[in-house]
Amino acid sequence: MGIIRAVTGSVGSVLEEQWREFFSCDAMDMDTLMRRGVKHVSAGSANTRRDDNVVTNGSVLLVADGQCVIAVSQGKVIDVCAEPGEHIFVDPAHPGGIKGFLSDVGRRVSFGGGDIQPVTHRIYYLNILECMNNVYYTPEPVPVRLADANTGLDMDAAVLLGGMYSYRVADPEKLYRLLIGNIGNVWRREQLTGQMTAELLSALGPALSQLAAQGIRPFQVPEHVPQLRDALRDEMSCGWCGEHGLEIVSLSLSSFRLLDAAALHSAQYAGMLRDESMAAAVLVEATAEAMQSAASNSAGRPFPAVLTADTAAEWTCSCGQRNTGKFCSECGMPKPSE
Repeated sequence: MGIIRAVTGSVGSVLEEQWREFFSCDAMDMDTLMRRGVKHVSAGSANTRRDDNVVTNGSVLLVADGQCVIAVSQGKVIDVCAEPGEHIFVDPAHPGGIKGFLSDVGRRVSFGGGDIQPVTHRIYYLNILECMNNVYYTPEPVPVRLADANTGLDMDAAVLLGGMYSYRVADPEKLYRLLIGNIGNVWRREQLTGQMTAELLSALGPALSQLAAQGIRPFQVPEHVPQLRDALRDEMSCGWCGEHGLEIVSLSLSSFRLLDAAALHSAQYAGMLRDESMAAAVLVEATAEAMQSAASNSAGRPFPAVLTADTAAEWTCSCGQRNTGKFCSECGMPKPSE
């Protein structure tokens, strides 16, 4: 009698599972990253199946804009779809028809029949819209290498910066398999953003060094935020974020301060003077400033350190007249021999 009850229960249970289901997910706000799909069954429906963990082949999964549906069978991802519209569920490991029906009945009988489900399916909806308004700032200076091919400058410096960034899920399957996994109902963004911010701060130094290698000077960084974002995206795609299917979308810079700017200026100035023409120009400028300073000095002659040829040949006669020729222009006395 036990085997008859098992067969009867198994046939009834499998017959109940032949009804197609309709799954969807309500609009997810920015703070909701993943949610289990909801099966819609009306009060007057003949589909009385109590288990939501079995989905019939041919069931409809409704995908809205900004959503990605993930179908899981026996704990393994079997389908991923981010195309808006109706998506038909098919489990390749459990075909339909008479053969599939008898296979399911036989499997149920081996487990004692009834409502025991040797096959499980789960439907998840993942939010692939841009997650915005994530604040970042550097609590400690970020080390960065500064390189300038024109002056040969190559030195270490540090910066403090902050702003906001946004990210999105680029590979839903990776994120599900490696990070989220099997959840009861909802997985929220706050469980991810802290790690994302830490990864961004770690990648800032190498990204800034990339900009320096491109010839972008430190004080020009606020003018090249798109390049900084692209450099961050490259750095983070090779690390934790890339491994988990995440990517940076946008970046804003609200504050930027280069530490030890005076040392940088001195190094750039010294590098500039290695060019002979630049060094000569600086020397001429310094000489002109010295002459102007001497000219404004009321205690002495205008240019005591700069003597012309005529000034060097002047001599004073015994009558007190200052002359430049061989004879005194006042009394006619000859220039004394030296």
